[in-house]
Amino acid sequence: MYEHYRLPNKANVYLVPFDSTNSVTGLIMFPVGSRYEPEKLNGVSHYIEHLMFKGTAKRKSTLLLTREIDRLGAEYNAFTGKETTGYYIKADARYSETLVDILSDMLFNSLFDAKEMEREKGVVVEELRMYEDNPLMNIDTILEKALYEGCPLSWDIGGTPRHVKSYERQDVLAFRDRYYDPSAMTIVFAGSIRPEMKRHIAQYFGSRASARRVSGVYKPGRFGPAEKSRRLVVQHKKNDQAQMMLGFPAFAHRDKVSPVMAVLNTILGGSMSSRLFIQIRERRGLAYVVKSGVQPFRDIGHFYVQAGLEPKNINRAIVCIKEELEKMAARPVTKRELADAKTHIRGGLTLNLEDSSNQADWYARQALFMDRIYTPEERLAQIDAVTAEDIGALARKTFRLNEMRVAIIGDVQREAVKY
Repeated sequence: MYEHYRLPNKANVYLVPFDSTNSVTGLIMFPVGSRYEPEKLNGVSHYIEHLMFKGTAKRKSTLLLTREIDRLGAEYNAFTGKETTGYYIKADARYSETLVDILSDMLFNSLFDAKEMEREKGVVVEELRMYEDNPLMNIDTILEKALYEGCPLSWDIGGTPRHVKSYERQDVLAFRDRYYDPSAMTIVFAGSIRPEMKRHIAQYFGSRASARRVSGVYKPGRFGPAEKSRRLVVQHKKNDQAQMMLGFPAFAHRDKVSPVMAVLNTILGGSMSSRLFIQIRERRGLAYVVKSGVQPFRDIGHFYVQAGLEPKNINRAIVCIKEELEKMAARPVTKRELADAKTHIRGGLTLNLEDSSNQADWYARQALFMDRIYTPEERLAQIDAVTAEDIGALARKTFRLNEMRVAIIGDVQREAVKY
């Protein structure tokens, strides 16, 4: 079980103890990401994430800050999405106070030195170029541009080099101050929780008063035009392998069909015995990697199928994928498939949650996106209740081929793609 309480500054704290580990993970998440940004500042959430590692009033430089974490043998990083930004450190539980101290110091007292800010622009631009040059890392961005054309969910999380180079310091600080208030923090510590942990959290994270009420307002998500000519995006790139994703409008985080979608996805493309894996890879030899997945947001979401394959096999793969989607909608899944998918999900979740960092992430995302915290066992109970009829109904609702978006990066001509 977990414990939830609030600090006087309205920061939400979740403690998730479990006995089978000597580590503890501290994860701090804020409900802000690229969909909250004005167009002029596209990518600024990601830029701010970088700057939190550039020294604090107490630890004056990047070297002093990272050296103190590195000496613990800790794992640490940060991440930015379209709706969240998170910072974490995982360490031996003996260093719990140091972990709490460093995380709070970064988030409350980072310097945002003007020279460091200018220097870091170059780092971020190179990161963007790295993603741009790697189709496997960039294909989901291309798909989301097609799916969500016309709203901020279509924007690149990191912005563009043009955006990054144009940031003004005062605008960056104003955006940080607007969203990085203690009242917006979700603080999760998972793993070996020592008796003094509450005192340390109160001392370090409770020291900063809440200065404002953070707005949760964002531009509503919407899907782009459904005309066929607008549903295909091809980025020509002379690679031996093309990356392809097919996407369908789907559902938000809180939608009640989420457990059904999890089982459907497992049967369709979630394992090496899934329908897509067997048909695309094993029987036809068209791809090495083929998988399906779900990307929910607060008010909208999508389902996708991804494959990496030789450009000449694009159309064969699209035909095969569409056939499998139509079968899922037309005929009930078998009892064996249904039972195996449920045990697959249970086993995978059990293995995943043996790690304190994954425990922390589970509870942080539940706290941010759901109407209540669902424990792993409650989630598995929902999975167990899914029926073949539920899956068929959801497949018919989701796999509407006249709304399918296609994104391709590779040596492919747009006019040659049959979809």
